[in-house]
Amino acid sequence: MKGTVIMDKRSVKTQTKTEKALFELMQHDNFSDISITNIANQAGISRMAFYRNYSSKEDILNKFIQKEYDQFISDISQHSLDKLEQLLEVYFGYFRDNPQVLSAIVNAAIEGLALEKQSKYLNDFFRLKIRDEQPSQYEIAYYSGAIFSSLLYWRKTDYKRPAKKFADQLAKKIRKDLQEKNGETII
Repeated sequence: MKGTVIMDKRSVKTQTKTEKALFELMQHDNFSDISITNIANQAGISRMAFYRNYSSKEDILNKFIQKEYDQFISDISQHSLDKLEQLLEVYFGYFRDNPQVLSAIVNAAIEGLALEKQSKYLNDFFRLKIRDEQPSQYEIAYYSGAIFSSLLYWRKTDYKRPAKKFADQLAKKIRKDLQEKNGETII
């Protein structure tokens, strides 16, 4: 058992170093130009250690995004966030508080991957919070694109607008659209 605990701690340390290395590289390199060797060298680990923890550089991103999403869901559950405004405020607040994450996404040219993941999570939110008529996948893509584009614009303005005000405005537009569709308030 003791050997497993030591190995788990070492694995977590390696994963943390690997994530950090990838995001450091993504600050100035396109994701497609970053190699496993670049990541391993930046992290100070061997390629063997890399492959013990990840199958590819995409695997790092997927696990990182999943870990952040799990934390996000935990925060939402812990604070009983039921309104879209609240969800968006927490979401925008995360990127305001962690600007290096969005910078890395933009600099590495992986906005498409980030948008795809965000759309999945937005779909999950609607599924959990709206029990009646769900927005279509087309509508989810539309709302998600609007949210992500707004996030990118907010980044360009150096996050000057308060997250709450930004979240309230976007949620109001989405709610209005859903009300027009359904004739009632659903979120």
